[in-house]
Amino acid sequence: MKTIVTTPASFPSSETVGRRRKVVIVEDQRLVAEFFAFHCRDLDLQVLPWCGTCRDGLASIRQHQPDLVLLDISLPDGDGLELARKVLGELPQIKILAISAHRDPWTMLQVQRLSLAGFVDKNEQRTEVLTEAIQAVLSGRIYYTPIVNQSSASIRRDPKAFIRVLSDYETKILSMIGESKNDDEIALILGIRPATVQSRRRDIMGKLDIHATPKLIHYAIVNGLTRVEQLGCPKTI
Repeated sequence: MKTIVTTPASFPSSETVGRRRKVVIVEDQRLVAEFFAFHCRDLDLQVLPWCGTCRDGLASIRQHQPDLVLLDISLPDGDGLELARKVLGELPQIKILAISAHRDPWTMLQVQRLSLAGFVDKNEQRTEVLTEAIQAVLSGRIYYTPIVNQSSASIRRDPKAFIRVLSDYETKILSMIGESKNDDEIALILGIRPATVQSRRRDIMGKLDIHATPKLIHYAIVNGLTRVEQLGCPKTI
């Protein structure tokens, strides 16, 4: 399947000429992380110590300020997209290439909203695609495999897609409903009254034409607003 590379290439800056560029790998599966490390060394990149959590990844990125971060989106202690948001807020010059099996609409939307330098789908892509993605991102281009644009097109075609009918605030509440939080728990987190949450829940159900909480939970999970593997996991960033 053809990959998508957009934006014109840029030449390496004078700061990067003559030195090996550094990469931090944030991936909780050691075997996968070691494969990425081997692949990066083959491309003559300096691979810094492997990180398996958001917390360790953030600390390493702050300390080393690498040229490139290879980032898994699903990590044991939090969401890799939130880690990316924090990193780009502090160090916008760093290139982040997300490599993930997650391909749900919310994830694809966030990849674009955060302006990540690249996204590679673990499910379908060959090793050669990883090489193309790393080289493209380090040369200043944006590299997304096709699922990103396919997902965006699917959302545009769906008149009831959450991104089209819900506000950001309602989307946040829906993600917490997907975690099976009740109105009191959501109200405590958001600092509002439970009655307000009940009203928002009714609005969300009406806009999505979903009229049962279990179906609403299912919708949140299928669309990636709630990650099943992270339910109950403590967040560290």
